[in-house]
Amino acid sequence: MIIDIHVHPTFHESKTRSRPELLTHYGGVDILKDPSSLDYAARLTSLHYYHREPVTLTLEDFISQMNEANIDKAVLLSGSSHAHTRNIGLAEIIDQYPDKLLGFGGFDVNQGEKAVPDMDDVINELGFKGFKLVSSSLELKINDKKLYPFYAKAEELGVPVLIHTGSALIMGLRTKYEHPLLIDDVAFDFPELKIICAHLGGYELMGCLSMLARHPNVYADLSFWPLHPYYRDLVPWALLEKLFTDKLLLGSDYSSGQTPMEAVQAVNSLPIGKRFKEKILGENAVKILKL
Repeated sequence: MIIDIHVHPTFHESKTRSRPELLTHYGGVDILKDPSSLDYAARLTSLHYYHREPVTLTLEDFISQMNEANIDKAVLLSGSSHAHTRNIGLAEIIDQYPDKLLGFGGFDVNQGEKAVPDMDDVINELGFKGFKLVSSSLELKINDKKLYPFYAKAEELGVPVLIHTGSALIMGLRTKYEHPLLIDDVAFDFPELKIICAHLGGYELMGCLSMLARHPNVYADLSFWPLHPYYRDLVPWALLEKLFTDKLLLGSDYSSGQTPMEAVQAVNSLPIGKRFKEKILGENAVKILKL
């Protein structure tokens, strides 16, 4: 089974060309003050790191590409801002292809502990398989105590939390909130919580590897940075094959990163053995998602 565990539900004609009014001095955007500029920020991310426009497919074309690449499941990710509305919208997309699509929901940190009970519905009513967090979009560090009630609930529910780590790829966010070493506190304080470090820690790769080595329930996906054709050779694949064969997951980071097909092709081109590729492409995700 092949599973792409990191997909953003951008299935429409790209609307990222219009320049928002709130710009920072370095030409990025301030999505904290103007959340409507997120699409534009995602476009800047793709242009800055991939030197191309985001690859935006219709939902039907996305499913067709999954079939062509023999991808069995894709995990669509929600977010923390307007979490309830976004979770409902995500569920409506998943319901169109329930055999192909899974969901990771968001939780509304700004509502405090009042929002924690909503996490039950995300898993038990909507049928999602976990949660997604980008702490920099909240200007909270990964180990901020404001997030602890949500980590505790995810641990209770027995579902993973996928946490953005490493670099603040989206223009307008700050990297200081998402260093992978901040995972250390969370993993110690919630030892049964499965944590997925998105992007293998990005430019803070070694910090992420430290977390993989220290904590049995910490994993990482390979979205955006590790499979990028420019950065792929910087990753110590031989070391990962020796130490972390059960801890790495396929991720495309569609639409700002790769398409799912490109991500699968990238994994198949890596200088690693067939067995390790099979685990990355899906076997490890099957265990974490309890499929």
